[in-house]
Formats: sequence, C-alpha cells, structure tokens
Amino acid sequence: MTASAYIDQDRELWDASVQSIAAAELAARAEQAIALEWQRVWSEDLPFYQDYYRAAGLDATSRPSLSEIPTITKDHLRANEAAHPPFGNHRSVQLGDALRIGMSTGTTGKPWFVFFSKHDLDEMVKIRIPYLWRVGLRPGGRFAHSWPSGLYPSAVLGGRDYAALDILEIPTGPPFTDEVAAEHVRLWQLLRPTGYMLTGSQLQTYDRLARESGIDLADVMGGASLLLSEAACQFEGPRRRIEEGFGVRLHNLSGASELPGFTSTDCRFHTGLHVSANHHVVQVVDPETGREVPDGERGRLVVSSFGLDAFALRYDLEDIVSKATEACPCGETGPRYTFWGRGADAAVIQGQRILPMDVQLALDSLGSPEFRMVPGAGDILTLTVESEKSAGDVSGLLTETLGVPSDVTAVEVGSLPRASFKPRRVEVTK
Repeated sequence: MTASAYIDQDRELWDASVQSIAAAELAARAEQAIALEWQRVWSEDLPFYQDYYRAAGLDATSRPSLSEIPTITKDHLRANEAAHPPFGNHRSVQLGDALRIGMSTGTTGKPWFVFFSKHDLDEMVKIRIPYLWRVGLRPGGRFAHSWPSGLYPSAVLGGRDYAALDILEIPTGPPFTDEVAAEHVRLWQLLRPTGYMLTGSQLQTYDRLARESGIDLADVMGGASLLLSEAACQFEGPRRRIEEGFGVRLHNLSGASELPGFTSTDCRFHTGLHVSANHHVVQVVDPETGREVPDGERGRLVVSSFGLDAFALRYDLEDIVSKATEACPCGETGPRYTFWGRGADAAVIQGQRILPMDVQLALDSLGSPEFRMVPGAGDILTLTVESEKSAGDVSGLLTETLGVPSDVTAVEVGSLPRASFKPRRVEVTK
C-alpha cells in the first residue's frame, strides 16, 4: 500500500487490516514466529547464542517457552566482542551481509555497530509508515527533525521512510551552537514544516533563541505535529503545557538503536507507546526473578524480534517501563508501554527506586524545571534544581511527593547546560 493510494487522510490507522488484528491471533502468530527464531539459533552460525543457551541447560532439542529463555544484555554482547574482536560471534548479520551500517556510542562512549541487511531496511520502512501516520504526518507534509545523521542509527534509512509517505524531509541536524539553532528557526519560518521531531532540550534551546530574535516559536510551529523525545510528556500535565505553549499536536517516541525496527510512538489517545506487533514481542520483567510483571507495574523492557535478519531473542534493554495490553481507542491491538527511564539512572533511597522521571513529575507544579540528580544507593536524594524558589521549598515538595528525604541545591534558571541532542538529568559519577 502506498501513500498515493490513500484518499481519506483523516483515517485513524495506516492499515487497519494489519494494526487491528485480534490480540489472540497476534499472540498465536508471535508464538509460531518465536519458535522459528529458536530454531535459527541451532541452524545458523550463531556460536555465542549456542554456547550461552547450552550453559543454561538448553539445546537444539529443547522447546522452552519464551519466558524460560535466558535474557541477554548489551554487557553480554560487549564481552563477546572483546573476546572475539572486532564484532564478536553473536551477529546474525555480518559486515559482508550489510547494506548499511549504523554506529552509536550509547552511554559508555565506546562505539557500538549495527549492521542492517537489505531485507531489514525494507521491513523498517514498513514499520515506520504506521509510526509516522500515527503522529499525524501525512502525504504532502514537510517534516523537520534535528536528529544526527551520518552513522547514527536513526539515519540508516536515508529518508526512505519519509519518501514512502510522500513527505518532504528537512534534516537540519542538532543545534550544536546558538548560531546554528537560530539558523534552524529561520529555516522553519521559511519552509513552515507540518511536523517536527525534537528532544526536550532542543525545544528549550530553539525557544530561547527564537525569543532573543523576536520570533514567536508558537507562530512558526502552530498547528504542526511535534514528535518529542521528552519522556515526561507521556503524561497529561507536561504534554498539555507544551501543546498549549507552542500550539502543536504532541506525540512521544521511543526505541532502541541496536534493535533494527524497534521504534514506537503514541497515538492521539496517549495510552502508551505502540509497538510493531508484526516483528516484536515485548515483555516487562522483574529484574530479580526474570518473571513478567502484571500490566501497569514497572519492570525491565525485554524485546524479542522475529521476521528480521537481525537476531534478538529476549534482549533486555535495561529500561524501566510499564506495559498495557488492553485495546486502545485508536483501534491498534498490539502491545504498548510507558517509558519511565534507564535503570542505571535510578537513585535507590532507603530501598525506594527513584528515577529522573519521578523527579520531573514531582517538579511539574513548578513548571518542570531542569535538574540534575545523583544516581546510586544512598540515604538521601541529592539534586541540583533550577528554581526561583528556595532550596528548602523545593526539597519539601520533593520529600512530600516522593516519600524520601532530599537535599536540594537551587540554582539560577537557565544555568544548567542544555544538551544539543538527548537531555541527561543525572550527574555523571565515576
């Protein structure tokens, strides 16, 4: 199905025949597909997985349920690459099989390569069209984004997804300096995009530079869709503040660059981030027991892929999420999740896990100011917060809302650095 085949641009779903399959049928299809992925372990050249599963007491004759298969983390894969340089022996798509490569540094600073086959690139375009349609992008639109290009994994499609939906792509790259940010705003004034993709930090930078230039960013962006990488906007208060402040239709996004095709957006009902059920199964598990937790409870996001050349079976992203499986009003029947943050960013205060998202929501009544918190275990939550209120007032609010003692240093509004791409609200510790 192509963009030009559509007459009704107000249609809720890109392809209801695919996105509204009964949940029971989706589950049966996924179970069969995962069984084929398990067979791949033993029929393809995947020595890392064969050794890993044999060590867990499994072999080619085993028929484990999905939850009985041990999880894999990036640390496992990094150790494998260190033992078998340069790319390890865990990859189902080798360098010689790749049509495109991506590279990200993640949070460790060490490059991580992703190899994309032609089949996977084609499937990623199919996944991306409903993703874009869901957030209000339509044929004939103009989509501006400030994402990195080059080897960054989000750029591997080279705009094929936008072209497939007959959308003009305006890829400016991140606003690395104030001069660059101001130039982007002037470009938007000229081209009047109908959609944007930004991070929360980028939006703050663009708004500041626009005001300094005498430009009302709401006038430039008004009426457009805004796909925003700012996890707090999954919740109504922060989302409404930005929608009303800039006159936009706001949506959230998430994903994992090391998993080809694992990208998600929320619909206009904002019930969670929709996952492509045609290629991915998601589980939310207790990190201690490995068992799935009930819908709505927090746990670690574990993803299994199928129907792709890239192999991923129970890959633990170590992100903290909560899952929803009831039908969404938009008609999509696949799983959805709410992203709460990276597990490594948590502060464990007197046994209670506090994520930056918890702090951000607790500060919402103050206009969701910028902050930095110290992760790790301790007896008191330690933060630096931009605020015109006293440190004592902010500390009292946090202690009352989060239920843990806090030590706040209040600093001038605008004094904490803004990232040119993804915001970081935790202090870097050694």
